[in-house]
Amino acid sequence: MGLFHHIVVISLNEEEKRAFVEAVVEFKLITKASGGESITFEIGEDDPRWNKVEALLRSLGVHRVRDTPMSVPTLREYVSQVIRPGAEKAEELRGRWEPGREATLKSGELARAGKTLEALGVLDLALRQAIAEKRDMWITSLCDLGRAFAHYLGDEEREIEYAEQALPFASDYRFAAYNLALLLLKYGHPDRAMHYATEAYGLSIANETEPDHDLRAAILREWPNISVPTKFF
Repeated sequence: MGLFHHIVVISLNEEEKRAFVEAVVEFKLITKASGGESITFEIGEDDPRWNKVEALLRSLGVHRVRDTPMSVPTLREYVSQVIRPGAEKAEELRGRWEPGREATLKSGELARAGKTLEALGVLDLALRQAIAEKRDMWITSLCDLGRAFAHYLGDEEREIEYAEQALPFASDYRFAAYNLALLLLKYGHPDRAMHYATEAYGLSIANETEPDHDLRAAILREWPNISVPTKFF
């Protein structure tokens, strides 16, 4: 049996994204930011689509692809190979904060031991402290990790809760609101999804950048009848 790959591709334009769709790649997650869309998917080397997908990845260049090979697609492997080293490296950007560092590492150890609920408890304690101390970047980081664990457990409401907690601290609010709207739509909350989609659309109107045009187009594809409150004008 070949390796299993957890792949994230960043800054895709519509043509590049369409190439993956034509290769019958099933996206696990799509996020939108000012640099374009990012996609997350999983595929094994023994999959008949692998050769075509591998060629597409090579055409994009290594700087736009994060490929984590795994022998088995488990949360333990994900924590060991992605979350833990990524969290330690990210401290350079967030600033060192010992409670956050300890919570990240301890929750990773618990998750690898199959104690994912306990891992979430550790994260929640650190998250409350981060909110009280207004450590914005740590709040988003802890929420992202909490979302990954909640998604693994199939706890949709908890995954949404972490996304909503992180939203006020997002560095790119309108794109974060759009991604939250997609998450809510995916999990069957159309009214709540419309709320955040409307907010994202309204905020993008004040900007005439190419990413904002792309954002509005993406929102209109999902919510063609969206209306914008007068407060945004």
